[in-house]
Parts: sequence; structure tokens; C-alpha cells
Amino acid sequence: MAGAAAEGNVSFVRIGDVESVWDDLVGIYKECWAHKLHLPHYAPETFGERLHRHAVEPGWEAVVAYDSGEPIGYIYANRLTGGDDRWWRRIRPEPKPTMAGASTVAVKEMMVRQR
Repeated sequence: MAGAAAEGNVSFVRIGDVESVWDDLVGIYKECWAHKLHLPHYAPETFGERLHRHAVEPGWEAVVAYDSGEPIGYIYANRLTGGDDRWWRRIRPEPKPTMAGASTVAVKEMMVRQR
């Protein structure tokens, strides 16, 4: 667990391997979206497909928050690979080449459980 930091009972763990935190991320996701899991876009299987796709993209990393050992939230991101990265195609207005070509990290997902 590289990059762990703690404040009180909450610890933040930096992860580069999705398999090691898969169940934690899916569990948090399912709790946060419990009211919409019946909809196709929010179904746990759809989230799993999206998470797998993101996790194999360059530079995937997550930070998972744990309170007394229980996962309470996460954020994950990828390094964008340049102006032709799929992520830029959704930006409007279209970014200038100097912006899209800069070294960039895109936050793909962030979830925090309610207390």
C-alpha cells in the first residue's frame, strides 16, 4: 500500500492496481448509486466495465479513503496521452491543441459514502 497517509482514523491509500481495491470501489459505488442501480447506465456491471476500461488506460491511479479499515471513498484518474486521447473528444468547446497536448490528468470518478 504505497503512499498511505493518516489523519485520525482515516487513511488515504494510493493504488496503481485496480484488482487490489476492486471490491472496495464497487461496494462504494453500489452504496452511492443504490437508488439508480436498476438503470442500465448505473448498473454495477456497467460500472465494472467502465472501471476495467479506465484501469487499463495509461497512468491509472486511485486514492482510496478508509475509516478504521472500512472503505469510505475513492477518486481515480488517468494520464491523458495527448490531443487524440478519447477524453478530449467530449470537451466543448474543443480545446486548443496546446491545451490538449499538455501533460494532463483526468479525474474519471469520485465517490464518497454518506456517514
